[in-house]
Amino acid sequence: MRYFIDIPDGSSYTFFMTIPRIIHQTWKSDRLPPLFRIYQETWRRRHPGWEYRFYDDAACRRIVESHFPDLLELYDGCPHPVQRADIFRYLIVAREGGLYADMDMECLRNLEPLLEGQKAVFGVEDRLYPRRTRQLGHRYAERIANFIFAAEVNHPVFQKVIEKLKGLPGERDLTVEVLETTGPGMLTNVVQECRQSLGLTILPRICWAPPNWGYPDCFPFNLHMYARHHFAGTWKKTRPVRLEPGEFRSWLRKGNLRELFYKLPPSPVWKRDLLFWKKEAPRR
Repeated sequence: MRYFIDIPDGSSYTFFMTIPRIIHQTWKSDRLPPLFRIYQETWRRRHPGWEYRFYDDAACRRIVESHFPDLLELYDGCPHPVQRADIFRYLIVAREGGLYADMDMECLRNLEPLLEGQKAVFGVEDRLYPRRTRQLGHRYAERIANFIFAAEVNHPVFQKVIEKLKGLPGERDLTVEVLETTGPGMLTNVVQECRQSLGLTILPRICWAPPNWGYPDCFPFNLHMYARHHFAGTWKKTRPVRLEPGEFRSWLRKGNLRELFYKLPPSPVWKRDLLFWKKEAPRR
């Protein structure tokens, strides 16, 4: 698909997107919490011309039943509702293409510059410490997020995801079971293993998952922040603890600055961001 985009200097250039301009979001019902409605509106407002599709649990199951009948038993047999939500997001993007985003994702700016010319785009959620990586049995410290991703229709990465899902193991711990079977643990292994062979694009964490604990939302640190995940954790037994903006200094005094640099390598600021006097010619 071909689109035209305006440049601030008054010119324009043509760009191509193989990823359909569709935003997919799900929730258990159409009665969204007030804060989620605010986040929902950010996606619509910053993507004019995109099609927005919302699915509740009933609609999700109907789609699985109609278009993926061989996976319905797997879908219905999931012990936790969040696992069905995980499975559906992979299936709907595989079938329809487009962008999936969790309801606790806030859109900060239009994502088309990130998706231009790409076939499948994922983002880093976190970078695990070596010890935690070993505990989870992962080969990769760079953890891939499943709360937001985008792809063209029928991208082969989702066939590999489905193959993994068909062998769901049983675990006792809810968090471990979800994260490692249908969530980012499983997705990390698939994406990292075939990132080269399938030409997958993996965005640095700053683009889709900048830290919530008082990270500076100002120039030049926010130049590559396109969305923010608020980690509501509505499916977890215990909710994640967040720092209020006033607590950030206290957090730094406790020696957590090392974690900041570990979690956001190499840097949230690109060298070209600071060379503002070198204006690039518009792409044609």
